Amino acid sequence: MTEELQLDVSRETPPARGRRRYTSMAKTVLLQLGALGLFLGIWEVLTATDVIPSYLLPRASEVLAALGRDVLDILTGGRMWVHFYTTLIEILLGFFFSVLIGVAVGAVLSEFKTIQRATYPYIVAANATPRIAFAPLIVIWFGFDFASKIVMAVAVAVFPVIVNTMAGLAAADRDDLRLMRSLGATRSQLLWRVRIPTAMPYLFAGFETAMLFSAVGAVIGEFMAGNAGLGYVTLLAQELFRLDDGFSAIVLLSVQGFLLHRLVVVARRRFVFWQAESGSAP
Repeated sequence: MTEELQLDVSRETPPARGRRRYTSMAKTVLLQLGALGLFLGIWEVLTATDVIPSYLLPRASEVLAALGRDVLDILTGGRMWVHFYTTLIEILLGFFFSVLIGVAVGAVLSEFKTIQRATYPYIVAANATPRIAFAPLIVIWFGFDFASKIVMAVAVAVFPVIVNTMAGLAAADRDDLRLMRSLGATRSQLLWRVRIPTAMPYLFAGFETAMLFSAVGAVIGEFMAGNAGLGYVTLLAQELFRLDDGFSAIVLLSVQGFLLHRLVVVARRRFVFWQAESGSAP
């Protein structure tokens, strides 16, 4: 029975496979929207009936109203656009420098084992230290502007890129490496022809994590020394007990991080196409 089902699927035409795929996607989206609606409904009932006091949690309808105002303000270039754009730039620059530094350090540690043995324990120890402990020093060193937020984002996001780069470069098949060496390939040719193609799935796994961590680092930086950004808006709203505005900023941060993460996923499917085709990637 299973073999017959597999044969039927394999005989499907491309349009039929496309329709089946979009139908599955539509069902997933409807399921997710249903779960969101149920969550918001429970939230609204609990807060409207004072099971959860309003000074602890605003009503879901109030948060949605504040979110609608903020989205309109962003689309019309108002005050919230400045905060949204500030956080977006901090996340993107933090991600960019995390990738640049992480891939470079990971490649050096992978290629030169002596350097790896000498420095890797200190890199792990630095990663084990909570980044928030460095925040006051980062503010002193880099000031209250963009630089301190970007440095904080890099500090949080760079380690997954380093680890995944090392793992990916070490995953190259030894038989392929021996074959290339027997053909007279140089270290540079081994790196670009064998190691990097093998490492691509690992690299993009690190990039996806780095994008999310970069958002976390940027918000931590705004909490410590911000005068703009969605993290700053969240902190200010909580201090003024405007919880609906605070939750609205949190939702905007979540949406922003989710969309940026999806861009990395799309890039992964474009550059690591063999993994997407094999169905191993979501």
